[in-house]
Formats: sequence, C-alpha cells, structure tokens
Amino acid sequence: TCALPICRIMKAYPQIDRLLGQAESAQRCAHSDKPLIREGFYRRYLAGDLVKPYPGLFARSAYWNRLNAAEQSLHAARTLKDLHGNWIFAGITAAAAHGFEHQWLLHHQGLTITLPTRGSYRSHDKLNVIYSPFPKDNAVIVNGIPVTNPARTLLDCGHMLEFRFALPIFDSAAAEGVGNDQVLQECVRTTRDCTTIFRLMQHADSSSENGGESLARGTMIEAGFSIPQLQIPFTDPTTGERFRVDFLWRADDGRIIVGEFDGTAKYVDPEMTGRKSIQETVQTERNREQALRRAGVTEAVRFTFDDVLQRNPLIAKLRRAGVPTVP
Repeated sequence: TCALPICRIMKAYPQIDRLLGQAESAQRCAHSDKPLIREGFYRRYLAGDLVKPYPGLFARSAYWNRLNAAEQSLHAARTLKDLHGNWIFAGITAAAAHGFEHQWLLHHQGLTITLPTRGSYRSHDKLNVIYSPFPKDNAVIVNGIPVTNPARTLLDCGHMLEFRFALPIFDSAAAEGVGNDQVLQECVRTTRDCTTIFRLMQHADSSSENGGESLARGTMIEAGFSIPQLQIPFTDPTTGERFRVDFLWRADDGRIIVGEFDGTAKYVDPEMTGRKSIQETVQTERNREQALRRAGVTEAVRFTFDDVLQRNPLIAKLRRAGVPTVP
C-alpha cells in the first residue's frame, strides 16, 4: 500500500508521460497548471527522470540531453510564449531562432526577452529582460517563436555580449543578407550608444565560414592583431592541388602567415574526415601544410576552439608566428 496522495500522483503518471511525449513532438517543454500533474512532474524531477530548465517547465532527461544548448533554449521559448502572450524573445534567444551562428555556451545565461516597462517581470538566472519602448514593433515569428527582427536582434546582441562573441552573429547575419542600413535604422530608434554596434558592423564579414572562426577573428581583433584575410585559396605548385586557408596575413617584410582553425570534428566526425582514421587525418593535415609551404606560405599557425576561448594560448601562438599587429 502507499499513502493516498502518492498513489494519486502515481496514477497520474500515464497522463504525465502523454504530456511529455506531446511536448517532444512539438519541440517544446511539458507544462501543466493542474496541481496533481505539477507535483508528479516535480517528484520525477527529484528522482532524476526529468529536467527542469525553467520554473514550471519539464522534459525527459534522456531527450533533453540529446539537444544542444540553442535547441534547449528554443524548446523553452516555444512553451513560454503561450504562457506569457506579451513576451517578445530577444538577444541570444532571438539569434538562435533566426539561425545565426553563435557559441552555445552563451545560452547558459538564460533566455532573453524584451518588454516596454518593468511591470512584474525581473531578470533572474533563467531570464534576462531588456526594457525598451515598442518591443513588438517589427517583431517576427520565427521557428514558432515571437522574436525581435534580425536587425534589432543584432543591436541587442551587440550591446549584451563581448565584441568577440557578438561578431559571429554579425558575420552570420551578413551572410544571410541583413544589411548595415537595417541595423542603422534600429540604432536610430534606440536611445542607447551604438558605438559598439558601429564597430561590429565595420568588422562583420560574410565570408567567415563558421561561428568558431568568427570568434577567433574577434579575439584577434580585440588582442590588437591585424585583420586577416579569410578563406584565401592556394595552389600546390608540385601537385596542382588547391587549398583554402582560414586566415592569412601578409607582413611588411614579405612573409605570408596563415592561421588554421582546428575543430575537434576535423578528426572524429566521419562526415568531415571521409571516414579516415585519426592517424590518416593527421597525416593529411601534415601533407596540406607542406603543400602550403611549397605555395609560398612562410608560417602556419594551428589553433583550437579552446585556444580561442581561453584567449592567451591563441595570442601566444600568433605572437610566436610573428603575426603583424595594428600600430
């Protein structure tokens, strides 16, 4: 036998499982206003069967852990937009909805919304609130979520994030056709200082291949290195094989320095390695470096995402290679 309240909660488990399944199908979190269901959710959360990404929202642990941080944020946002009809999602949450490149670790700061007045909502560890007039003006529905338009999203991200973390979003938006004139229009509508936004627009480059490379370039710019050329082709004079390098600097003394961003996937993702072994992949990279030297490259610098994230390892490697700096 069991205590009556617990028995009632356990009898509600099939209904809870049904809600969880429906939420997963809709790429949302599960939620209920019924006290018995809510208590059942909470008991299963305490047992480790469920996660609680936001107060009142639940998901199966196994399902949730398969999602990346951006997908998790969008799941929560799809649920909350029905519970809070006046919310417009902004900042990094809106950037994820628009599909702009960014570092997933930025979602650890919680969801972001914009509201016209403070009202009853306050920022907390799961929610950031941007207070601004007319937040619904020019808002759009993307991926089933009401979000700020692309240009306004850039403006908010530029104000909220470090330069190097905002640059991937600006690069990605530029590749998607979001023009500087659109961002400038949003600057005119705000009372905030847009100096940082102007700097981001100046350095945005649609030819950046991914968010990791954009973060690396932003880190280089912050550290005072000369702005590199991106995705420059080289031809091996011996084999005729063509290569593209991620970053390139031409020093005043004629040296040609290239930077290569090494993602872990380069060595372990079958789609990127052509199903080669790690040893074969490493040898391919060595052959590539030799070919670049035959093509005139003086120095090749390889660095990882961790090098970029920690800053100092990347800066040390670039200095050792003699990458030119801005006077």
